Amino acid sequence: MIESLRSKLAGSYPMQGDDTGGTWMRWLLTAIVLLASVACASAPVARDFDDVSDYRAVSFTEVWDAVVVMSGDQNWAIETLDRDRGLITTEWTSADNVSYRDCGAPGFRATHIDPMGRLDLVVRETDNGTSVTVTTNWRVTRNSVNSLASVECLSTGTLERELHDAVRRRLR
Repeated sequence: MIESLRSKLAGSYPMQGDDTGGTWMRWLLTAIVLLASVACASAPVARDFDDVSDYRAVSFTEVWDAVVVMSGDQNWAIETLDRDRGLITTEWTSADNVSYRDCGAPGFRATHIDPMGRLDLVVRETDNGTSVTVTTNWRVTRNSVNSLASVECLSTGTLERELHDAVRRRLR
């Protein structure tokens, strides 16, 4: 009975005897190692945070000026500065601060390199004053044994919070 069960589990591959069984075992071992290495990687965790702040009873001009000055203080490479649309965008810039992004775990024998970030700030006049929306984009390159891949990351909300705090300090 055990021999019958063994042959059913093995299918057409014998468990012992000729070289075919060794090939089957090598294939199985390779599959297990590959599955284990893929299982080590993890996706980033989505977080819920406020990317919009309202500045009550503060004019568009005051908020816009504060955002522009704050952007200069941060030494961001500005790509777009459009006051009429209330839009400021930055170029992709090296972003080493890991507290700003979650890229997940790189996986077995892999690392994340070349972290990059970019910002979009939108300033809008509202009924009560002005609002500022901060949108961040993050990416890294996953360096695995023989390959490189671009990985999109999620924001942790830390930079957005810091930016809104900096604008509030400027408006005092």
